Amino acid sequence: MTGQRPETGRWDRTVCVAGTGLGFAATQVLILSRGFYGRTVADIFFSLLLAGSAFVFLRMPDRKLFWRLALTTCALIACQTLFLRVRVTFFSAAAVLGLSSILLLALRYIWSEDEQRKLHFQAFLAPMLLVLLAYVSPGPMDATNHQHPRTFDLPLLAFDAGLGVQLSYEVGQLVLRWHWLTRIAIFFYFVLPLALMFIYAQRLRAHGKAAVTVFLAIFIAGPLGIIFYNLLPACGPIYLAGAKFPFAPLSISQVRELLIQPVSVQGMRNAFPSLHMAWALLAWWCSEGLSWRIRSLMLLLVAGTVLATLGLGEHYFVDLVAAFPFALMIISGCALQVAWSDRRRSVTLFSGLLMMLGWVVLLRFWLRVIWLSILIPWAFVVATIVSCVLLEPCLRSATAQFEKRATPAA
Repeated sequence: MTGQRPETGRWDRTVCVAGTGLGFAATQVLILSRGFYGRTVADIFFSLLLAGSAFVFLRMPDRKLFWRLALTTCALIACQTLFLRVRVTFFSAAAVLGLSSILLLALRYIWSEDEQRKLHFQAFLAPMLLVLLAYVSPGPMDATNHQHPRTFDLPLLAFDAGLGVQLSYEVGQLVLRWHWLTRIAIFFYFVLPLALMFIYAQRLRAHGKAAVTVFLAIFIAGPLGIIFYNLLPACGPIYLAGAKFPFAPLSISQVRELLIQPVSVQGMRNAFPSLHMAWALLAWWCSEGLSWRIRSLMLLLVAGTVLATLGLGEHYFVDLVAAFPFALMIISGCALQVAWSDRRRSVTLFSGLLMMLGWVVLLRFWLRVIWLSILIPWAFVVATIVSCVLLEPCLRSATAQFEKRATPAA
């Protein structure tokens, strides 16, 4: 006997049936929406993030999942093609794969038993919220562009020049001179959303509810990044230099003679800090405790992200440096299982925040100090990266005990 009254069981079943119908209806509305189809074709990041939901679905313990996902995806693609009369592209199909995964994750949650309900809820909610965030993010970004007609690209360019080498131009020349290296850089630039979903799926399978830290870190990085985009709006060297990037850089002496002030640049104000680099670092840090193969893949992602962001002209080198304290601040702030009274969390969080604010102040108001000696900007760079690399393991040790308790039994 379960001790549950019959009318309560009937009510639960009614709610489950209603939830199932709502899930199918919402999916059908999206599939038959030309706006949704157009977004999936035009926005590669959104489509691949949506497709990454399949990693979460397929990591759930059920051998029949692949066939359920395959049949659902084929049925929805057929429906979209027949009713909208549109062409199936790789990215539109990838988006439908992800949409099918979220639908099936929702159904697993709705019909799951009590002991599995929380895990299935987390498996469904995280991908859905990440996709929803990606869907609405163009609005805040457009507002940021409108709010800041002038950018701080020249101070970022000047800081890189103060290092004695303009790494974005040097790496850009290397990447764009060789077509095969250009393809590798483009691959790493766009594979990031898949990597984020993959690492969340792995942590969810390995550590159960403790994976909420990974989800929160990935989720919060976006909105918090937009705050810093407003504090120091910049676009990137390829938007500042245009067709001159990367083969016609200004010399160090020419940069030094420039009047460093905000300038009007066409492009998204999303350079500082590099969220690409920050998310890659989060994926690497969050892979701790997983297999050495996964750890190696995430480390390769970090290296590939450096190559892509610099080589394609999307970021200055200082943007990547700032990603370290930004990621440190995010992962410590999301370590909910560690008490604020634990200095390993509080010190890590406030160190990351102070370093980020310090970089903003330096680049906006005190940039002239970098020209006193080439050692000064390099000291800032080395101190920032080394501090973050040393502080992150301290936070990791604080979260390890909780993760062991939260790990599902085999």
